[in-house]
Amino acid sequence: MNYTYIIIEDRIGSQQNLLGALAVYRNFVCKGTASTLRSGISLALTQKPNIIFLDVELGTESGFDVIKEIRPFFSHIPYIIMTTDFDKYAKKAVNSDVLYFLDKPIDPDELVMAMAKFEKRFSEQQKHITIKDKSGHYLLQYADIMYIEADDNYINIHRTHDKKNTITKTLKEIELLLPDIFLRVHKSFIVNTKFVDSINTTQKTLTLNAKTGLIEFDESSKSKVDEKLKLKETIVTLQIGDLYLEKVKNILLTARSA
Repeated sequence: MNYTYIIIEDRIGSQQNLLGALAVYRNFVCKGTASTLRSGISLALTQKPNIIFLDVELGTESGFDVIKEIRPFFSHIPYIIMTTDFDKYAKKAVNSDVLYFLDKPIDPDELVMAMAKFEKRFSEQQKHITIKDKSGHYLLQYADIMYIEADDNYINIHRTHDKKNTITKTLKEIELLLPDIFLRVHKSFIVNTKFVDSINTTQKTLTLNAKTGLIEFDESSKSKVDEKLKLKETIVTLQIGDLYLEKVKNILLTARSA
């Protein structure tokens, strides 16, 4: 999936440095740069980007005023990643719903964390994930994904109705893109917690159960017709890895007993 961003920064050198650092992110497309408060506001309103890289100090003006001015025009304001030479602004940035705070000069490792945090937060607002396999692009609804299985350099996305998609991506890569309803339970498995039916901490297994809504015929029933019909179930039992057991118990068992 491609994302868009703009840069609001009054120093041309800093603009170019940030553009250079972002060049390796092929699925992030720059929709323009601005160097003043007014031009930055105009650019944000016309382009409606996913991310705004915003300098704290725009000459004698404040980048925080950009956030204040554009907020009324968005139902969901673009994600803000602020850049500055001064640590004194960090607290104000946090209190202004800024996604990430980057010190100048930009540290590539910090930028990786900022971009990963954006993709994670963005995915949590969506109801689907976009994937590409050999047949084309697909929008997979989170509610239809039961679990994801590692297969060397591929992953198998197991969905309800016995459907499966195989894509070239690692489990670690897709884990970063998924919302919190998905949980890593093994080096080879990520599960959709909405389908978790039971957990056996002794055997270190969990069972997923999806009533698909399909009707199947129960031949063992000899009574009334409506008793012969039942919802078809998809039941899968997966292993819980030793390294993930405590996390699984803390998240699933605590949440269900609360």
